[in-house]
Amino acid sequence: MKTPSLITLWVLLATWAFAQSQPASPNAASTAAVPHRAQVDADTASALVVQKAPLKYPDAALKAGIQGTVVLRVVTSYSGDVKEVTVVSGDSALAQAAVDAVKQWKYKPYLVDGSPAEMETQVIIGFHLKTSPPPAAPPLGTFRDDAYANDYFGIFYPLSRDWVRDTDLTRSKLASEGNTQGTYVLLAEVHIPQDTDSLRADSSFTVFAVNHPGAPSSQECRQYLEAVASGLRSQKEGRQKGDVSQFTVAGHDFYRGDFEYRHGVDHRTFLCTSVKDYLLQWTIVGWSKQAIETAVSTLGSMAPLPPPTLPQPPAKPTPGGHQSLPMRVRVSPGVSTGLLIKKVTPVYPPEAKHDHIQGAVRMRAVINKTGDVADLEVIDGPIELVVSAVNAVRKWKYRPYLFNGDPIEVQTEIVVNYVLQF
Repeated sequence: MKTPSLITLWVLLATWAFAQSQPASPNAASTAAVPHRAQVDADTASALVVQKAPLKYPDAALKAGIQGTVVLRVVTSYSGDVKEVTVVSGDSALAQAAVDAVKQWKYKPYLVDGSPAEMETQVIIGFHLKTSPPPAAPPLGTFRDDAYANDYFGIFYPLSRDWVRDTDLTRSKLASEGNTQGTYVLLAEVHIPQDTDSLRADSSFTVFAVNHPGAPSSQECRQYLEAVASGLRSQKEGRQKGDVSQFTVAGHDFYRGDFEYRHGVDHRTFLCTSVKDYLLQWTIVGWSKQAIETAVSTLGSMAPLPPPTLPQPPAKPTPGGHQSLPMRVRVSPGVSTGLLIKKVTPVYPPEAKHDHIQGAVRMRAVINKTGDVADLEVIDGPIELVVSAVNAVRKWKYRPYLFNGDPIEVQTEIVVNYVLQF
């Protein structure tokens, strides 16, 4: 009976010794070296998707005609399940639907040295309405003598000289983001009060015309504002203040929604009215409630149509055989620079210095008959430098430009350069 016990003991000892002599498995070694989370580019991660959930277009956004792109930050587990989704950018009315869909996606496990690892990547979700191509762009209107006019939409919109246009700059920015289909910038304005020491605009607004085939009703304006509010709530980016209100200006019914954001500019207000096949939307941002009200109050000066003007008699030759003076001529920046007799140097904004922002601010300027800067429009340049440039150029003084010996109003371009000294 002793022999089997000795044999059994010998076998156990031999098995233990053999196990101790074997090297650790490659998988065990590689697992220890696997990083906790790997950063993976969007294209590589896209190839690992094995299952996608259907994307549901939010009803409110669909009715309001909202479309665009949502960028998400996605983290997957070792097994390829989506464990975290956060919004990087995109319209708040669309973001939650994108998050809900991507949370249900399934990826192949991402491997590092043959072993699974967590993966962090970006996912881009596009929301595009399947509609017929939009018609030709509507007339974008004109701006003259401190008033915007658009006969197509029946708008005459005077503004004080405290408002400086950046319409072309906003149009270029919208085009670079690829969001121009059916959306047109009619007017973009920045509030820069005269003789202010502040180097930051207190408010601004942009007027968009958004194509809505089939003569949109005013109810769609309310739906648009409800979609914005819903998106803010779902992403916890801000909140709506009060209910949607309604008022009438120049024969148009406007709807107003006020919002308070957690990040960036605190106060934002959206106004909407329907005209022909378009929703006209005012997007207003401001650093205070008063700044918002200053922008909203500009609607009080609107009129349904431009005031009638009497036809001008044909120009009569002057005694020297010359025609009467034109209202305005365009001159090159070189010519206008030669007329400059007083140049105020702009103050470099401290925040722009701190962030190492430099560059050129280009402005279209109207110089009146007495040599004063009567109108400015920003056409290019870093937004952080615009207020400083406008404040300085408004104080510049020119010699009157003479046409056949008489002073005349001119339009030119002014460039203000900002260069950091290192």
